[in-house]
Amino acid sequence: MQPTPDRTSAELPCVWVSAGVLSYRLCDREYDCEGCPLYQALRGGGAGAVVGSAGSPDATPGVEDPIARYLAGLGARCTLHLDRAYSAEGLWMERETSGEDGALRIGMDDYTLRLLQPVESVVLPRPGVWLQHRAPCAWVNRGRLAIALHCPVAGEVIEVHSCPTLVPPAHWWFRIIPHESVALAEGLYRNEALLSWFRTRVRAVHDHLDAAMTPPEGRAVGPALNDGGIPTIDLEMVLGRERFEALVGTLFPLKS
Repeated sequence: MQPTPDRTSAELPCVWVSAGVLSYRLCDREYDCEGCPLYQALRGGGAGAVVGSAGSPDATPGVEDPIARYLAGLGARCTLHLDRAYSAEGLWMERETSGEDGALRIGMDDYTLRLLQPVESVVLPRPGVWLQHRAPCAWVNRGRLAIALHCPVAGEVIEVHSCPTLVPPAHWWFRIIPHESVALAEGLYRNEALLSWFRTRVRAVHDHLDAAMTPPEGRAVGPALNDGGIPTIDLEMVLGRERFEALVGTLFPLKS
């Protein structure tokens, strides 16, 4: 169900802002969502997962489809910031508005971090380290997995957060002075490419959930429940170790 917009406002917020999927965007179509390319991209182009709220175009969130309900829980309170650049692994970069050194803040995408819960620790680079583009810059420790993250832009680390958040919504993890043009750096996603990247990520989760939650005979079963009857956000408990690690391999492919 779409959020109810405030049509009396001179500046209409996008329905995806009202839903908490985007951080900021104004509607310039008077809520003609079906004709909006952004809306169609976030819906999955009519053939993919609905980001943060449904798993298929025909699904009714919170009603019949257990995969849709589970995806809605995973996406809750996770924000995709269209004013930032994201790496393929889910590290985002944000240029600081204050200061004259041109520093960037780097952190982890909320949705990607949610998929890895529970995260036990994160290892961040030391201040003063000079990192090459796509060189290992951090490690996320989750169970028996140590997931390497690669620097989205070459530069010098000038500060590391004293208490990095391990659950979404997450703040920045470290600050860097770039040694190359961020606009020209390869492997970054922005605007429409960012939406496509995010949709592909949600689609991968949907496909793994579908394989785990739909037996061969087609009888859908619900996700694993904790004692309170609420779907667990521990994706490994739902998918099983083999499928979960396969999903992690898809989201964080090994660098050659």
